Amino acid sequence: MTTPFNDQEMLTTLIRHHRTLHQIPEIGDQLFETQEYIMSIIGHMDCEFTTVVNTGICAFFDKGREETVAYRSDMDGLTMPEVNTHRFVSQHPGKMHGCGHDAHMSMLLGFAEYVHRTPDLPYNVLLIFQPAEETTGGARPITQSGIFEKYQVIRTFGLHLWPNLPKGQIATKGGPMMPKSSEISIEIKGKSTHAATAHKGIDALYLATQYIADIYRMQAEEIPADQRTLLKICRLNSGTARNVIAGRASLLGTMRAFKLETFDFMEMRLKAIAGEYEERYGCKISVHCSDGYLPVVNDKELYQLIKPQLNDLSYYQELPEAVMISEDFSYYGTKAPSVFALLGTGAKIPLHSNNFDFDEEILLSGYNYFKLLSHIS
Repeated sequence: MTTPFNDQEMLTTLIRHHRTLHQIPEIGDQLFETQEYIMSIIGHMDCEFTTVVNTGICAFFDKGREETVAYRSDMDGLTMPEVNTHRFVSQHPGKMHGCGHDAHMSMLLGFAEYVHRTPDLPYNVLLIFQPAEETTGGARPITQSGIFEKYQVIRTFGLHLWPNLPKGQIATKGGPMMPKSSEISIEIKGKSTHAATAHKGIDALYLATQYIADIYRMQAEEIPADQRTLLKICRLNSGTARNVIAGRASLLGTMRAFKLETFDFMEMRLKAIAGEYEERYGCKISVHCSDGYLPVVNDKELYQLIKPQLNDLSYYQELPEAVMISEDFSYYGTKAPSVFALLGTGAKIPLHSNNFDFDEEILLSGYNYFKLLSHIS
C-alpha cells in the first residue's frame, strides 16, 4: 500500500474514512465497530497498540527519539436520529455523528498513514483515539493510565470542527481556550396547598423564579466584568394543576468559567443563596453541580513555538477570543503542554444538530495541520 501524499489522493482517502465512520456512530465507550474499522486501517502499521477506556486505541510510532508528541481524536457519536439524506447516513437508528468526531478520526487516520511512511520526524508519535468525550469523559482515565509517562509525551495536540469559522480555516490562540463547565441541578421543596389558601403553603414555583433572578443578579454584580462566565437555567419544572400551589420545583442549567477560583466562587454563592431562601421562606433547596471538565488552556509557550509555522498556512487565523463550549481535551494539558485548535466548516449548522454536515474538503486542512505540527522541533 502506497501513501497518498498527493493532496487530491489523500482527500479521497480522508473522504472514504469519513463516510465509513459516519455510518457507524456508537455511544460512550461501546465503540466496537468504530474500533474495528480503525484497526483495519492502522493494524498493519509499524506501531505499538494499547487499548484504553474499553474500546479506545493508542498507537505509538517509534521514530528512535527519546520524547513523543501526542495527537488526539475523539470517537463517540450522539444519541439522536439523523435527518440528512446523503448516501452515507447513519446505519444505526437513533445514533448520529453530529459533533464531527467522525471527521476527527478520519484526519487522524490519514495522518497515521503519513507518520507510518515518514521515518525522519523529530519526535516519536502517539495517536490517541479516545472514547466517551460526549458522556463520561474518556480523556481523564487515559491521562491516568500511565501512557504519557511510558512514552515520555512532551506535547499534545487536538482539533475540533467549528461551524462558525470559514470553511477550512484553522484557528487557535494561546492561553484560555474553553471554560470549565458543570451541569447544575436545583431542587426546591415547598409546601403544596390549594390556591384559595395560598397563605398556608410555600410556593416552590414562585421561589424558583425569584431564585433564578437572584443568582443571575449575583453573576452580574459579583463577578468582575473582565472574567467571562456563563450561568443559565434552561429548564424549570413545577406545579401539578392550575389552582394548586406548587410544592416542588426542579431547575436544570449550566455554569461555566475560565478560572477555577471563579467557578468555585459561583458554586459557593449558588448554595449560599439557597441557604438564605431556606431561612427566609422555610423551604428546602438542594444544589448539585457536576464535576464537569476542566478549562482548556492552551500552553502559551507551545503556541508561540508553533505560531510562526501556522502563520505560513494560508488558512490559519488566530482566534480573537476563547469559546464557551467545554471539552475533556483539557485533561491532556495536565500531563504535558497542549494546544487545541478549531477547524471551520463554514456551514453554519450547529454542533449537535441532527442535520450536522460539512464540505469534506476541509478534512485536508486538518490533515495538513497535523502534518505541519509533526515537523516542528
